[in-house]
Amino acid sequence: MKRILCLALVLLMLLPMAIACKKDDEGSGANNTGVANNTANNGPTDLLDTIPTGNYGGKEFVISVQGEHKEEVYSEELTSEVANDTIYKWIDKINSRYGVSVKGQVPEGDFFTAQQTETSSGTVTTAIYGCNAYQVYKPVNAKIYKDWYEMGNMIDLTAERWDKIVNDGVTWNGVLYGLTGDLGYSKLQGAMATFCNVGLLDEIGYTTDDLYKMVDDKEWTFEAFQSMLKDIYIDSDYDGKKSTGDTFGYVSVSGNAHDIWLTQFGISITKQNDTTNKIEPTLFNDQTISVVDKVWSFYHENKGVLSGSSGDPEDKYFSDGRAAMVTTRLSYASQFSEDLGTDAYGILPAPLLDEDQDTYYTKLYDRFAVWGVSKSVLDSDVDFIAHITDALCAESSQTVYPAFYDILLKQRYSKDPTTARMVDILMENVSIDSTFMFGENLLSYPYLVRGALRSSDKANLSSSYKAIETQLLDKLEEIYDLYQK
Repeated sequence: MKRILCLALVLLMLLPMAIACKKDDEGSGANNTGVANNTANNGPTDLLDTIPTGNYGGKEFVISVQGEHKEEVYSEELTSEVANDTIYKWIDKINSRYGVSVKGQVPEGDFFTAQQTETSSGTVTTAIYGCNAYQVYKPVNAKIYKDWYEMGNMIDLTAERWDKIVNDGVTWNGVLYGLTGDLGYSKLQGAMATFCNVGLLDEIGYTTDDLYKMVDDKEWTFEAFQSMLKDIYIDSDYDGKKSTGDTFGYVSVSGNAHDIWLTQFGISITKQNDTTNKIEPTLFNDQTISVVDKVWSFYHENKGVLSGSSGDPEDKYFSDGRAAMVTTRLSYASQFSEDLGTDAYGILPAPLLDEDQDTYYTKLYDRFAVWGVSKSVLDSDVDFIAHITDALCAESSQTVYPAFYDILLKQRYSKDPTTARMVDILMENVSIDSTFMFGENLLSYPYLVRGALRSSDKANLSSSYKAIETQLLDKLEEIYDLYQK
């Protein structure tokens, strides 16, 4: 079990490398972003040999990111700390090979205000911006990004290092403003995994080996999941009632922990029109209502399940040993390793809806870095920006990801093959609907399920959807209007 934890902890940021995260060209639709597993690299020894050469005489290449993404692009010196040194060597190689000076920075003040100010100033010094996926709508609304498909032939957007499914999902009228790929590792850290507490599950007769076998046998279904957890309850604060101070079978408090269910069950909330290529809302139908009702009952009709919108987050319950299971980002594996010890938990993919579902799916946390270019960059800088952006992504895909996996996982930690396989399974089909990037524009459409599951009213989804139904299509059209050549 010791290996269990560490395995995931690392995998959280390493998976991209170990797995090389192959993009699946046959995803459920252009509106979904997906990450698929690829264990073999059939490409050349050095991807940089496949892109143009060049020397820019020390020219500065500035990457501006929101604060939470700073460590993905910033390292001042070697410190013997693996993650820091991996980023340092990545940047140093690009600097040396192309005669550039890559500089990662976090702008002062509000990130989006800084973007707009720079774009309107007439002097753009930032090469690319990295913002959270769920906030892409802000620069798009402000009309300050340049179409990546107008960045010339010095960047190969068809290369595997660029996520085709993600990018196709937010390409409308042939325009792409927010680019996703292997540049930055936050996308892989954001895979929503199910963590299980070994001790609490052992008390009801389940070992991690039992659970892993259920996964392998495709018996890890929602029915099995809820049956296992619904009765795990301890009045930990001794107040004689169910409260946030108690111990539960399953805890789901944050909005993101409520967003996972439809994706995990392979149900899309949008589809692409075969004729217009525009996306259409598909949330409100009999199947979805039935599924949401089933999950709502799980949350609200079982003493062993805690759902809500306030109080401690899921990771706090898990670190305190007060939740048998939680679903949260793989990046929390390192925290759980420190707080609980490496023997204390295992990792599982999300349960199947039922035995008719033959594939495990994983919801992607919506705060991974998405990359944009100011529309005001000089024409003379377009090739330079495109070239170095592609070089950074290529080098990241072949050295940053593998370094996180091989060094942190295989050398620093002893690997548990079974847990490694579970993490591989949950990473095989990672996706997020493109509407999560435009939730604010779309009357919070992608968050309707979250609201319905938190509500005390089982019929909340119906009423919530009907409240925005007549406006939603108009809001989608407004987004399309922003995507004009």
